[in-house]
Amino acid sequence: MPARRRGSVARALTASGLVVAVGCAGFVAPAAFAGGDHSLDQAGDDHSIGQDGEAFDPVAPGTRSSYVGTVAGTEVSSPAWTPSARLTAGWSYSNGGAHRAWDVGLYSGTPLYAPRSGVVIGLNDGVANNRPGYNPGSNSPSNWVLICHTVRGKQISSYWQHMSPGVTVTVGQRVSGPQLGTDGKAIPGTGTQIGLSGNTGNSTGPHLHLASFKGCAAPSGPGNSTAAAWSRYNYLSKPETLYYEPSKIWKRPVIQAKTLATTTKEGGRSTQVRKFRKAALSKSRGKRANAKFRRLVSEAKASIGWGSRGGVPKRRFLQAYAAQTENLGVK
Repeated sequence: MPARRRGSVARALTASGLVVAVGCAGFVAPAAFAGGDHSLDQAGDDHSIGQDGEAFDPVAPGTRSSYVGTVAGTEVSSPAWTPSARLTAGWSYSNGGAHRAWDVGLYSGTPLYAPRSGVVIGLNDGVANNRPGYNPGSNSPSNWVLICHTVRGKQISSYWQHMSPGVTVTVGQRVSGPQLGTDGKAIPGTGTQIGLSGNTGNSTGPHLHLASFKGCAAPSGPGNSTAAAWSRYNYLSKPETLYYEPSKIWKRPVIQAKTLATTTKEGGRSTQVRKFRKAALSKSRGKRANAKFRRLVSEAKASIGWGSRGGVPKRRFLQAYAAQTENLGVK
């Protein structure tokens, strides 16, 4: 049984970018992807959360756990893998059971890259991929990585499970997202690779289980005393800590620099203004580029140590702001 490696909590440092994977490596996958990591045989258990973090109880309508989000069968693209892949399970399983994460149908050996810069705060490695047609069951160990990010000023952690052995990062390591292209979007394969997708632990076939949580607590709690080595226990038992769609970690508005600068000077209306307000964490919902917006630009410049404090957001400043906060792209 592999030893679980632990590290102290490290705050995510801001850098540039998103991330993408670089295709499939030479691992062979079964004919169909897994529908998820299920533990439905324990549905009658007295506990709603298994020791490996699986949720047994059905999603309860009217509660935060009933959030639907992206549904199974949807083709999802991400800077964390390429090309796009099918979502085999979303917020809830097809039978109504709580999942509270994404299961992404990726062939074993698909490179995975951090979707945003951050710090690795936990991982497990050394577990062999399951042989075709075999699932070792609930509480079986898997390979996983936990990364702490800063998303729009808040700490958010991303959890990557069922990976192949040979995780390429270490606890405490800072990972970077990819560079941004001239279209403001991520350039595939330019970020830090964290490892390869796989089929380890409580898994019925090759897939990536991707979850996201508020905060960056290091692995701790009852789940650590089992062979599963943490596996979402702390967070799945507390729906209020969940950061619903993992895609929020890497999605960012793309701003057209020329249009924004012109709109700001003329005091007109523009969707670019609203995009910048969102990226700059402004609570204002107004649409007009006025003196208040110029003050916001000036404050944003000060926040990254920009030399000029003028209220017009020009391209060079926007590019620097994008690199430091990762909250926007610049076209």
